[in-house]
Amino acid sequence: KTTLPKRDRSERENRRLLRFREGGELFLELTASQKKTVRHQFDSLCRKVLRGEARDYIRELSRLSEREVSFSELSEEQMERLCVPDEYPSELYHFSVQGYPIAIRDDRLAEALSALPVEQREVVLLAYVLDMNDREIAEKLNVVQRTVQYRRTSSIKKMREKMMEVQTHDGKTD
Repeated sequence: KTTLPKRDRSERENRRLLRFREGGELFLELTASQKKTVRHQFDSLCRKVLRGEARDYIRELSRLSEREVSFSELSEEQMERLCVPDEYPSELYHFSVQGYPIAIRDDRLAEALSALPVEQREVVLLAYVLDMNDREIAEKLNVVQRTVQYRRTSSIKKMREKMMEVQTHDGKTD
């Protein structure tokens, strides 16, 4: 009996292991030891991937812990910067000056402005809300610049004296 060289034997064995499936597809039949080797290789790959994912996850957690702060650790000032109060148009006082709509939040300021004559109110709102200078206001209202200055200073004085006085808890003014 003649034996084939080793190379020939492996080719014969490979031909035996290669089989045709239905539809002409080729597949390789693996021996038990080869299946075990493939299983071990796959297991090793899975472990490497999971270790890498765990390392990435831990790195991400440490990065987040450096940058994130718990709400309980924030100061009162920082918490106030995070919130935005609701504003409703019905809670604001609306004025119109030379076609500009102006909304005022503060009740006392709105009352003080309402108590002023229209000419003085316009000057105050144009100067302090719309940031116009006396020359621009004078052009807008068709009056002399000195008149604008007088109305502005006298209006502020009236507002301070009459409407912006601080009331104490028993109703008397200071």
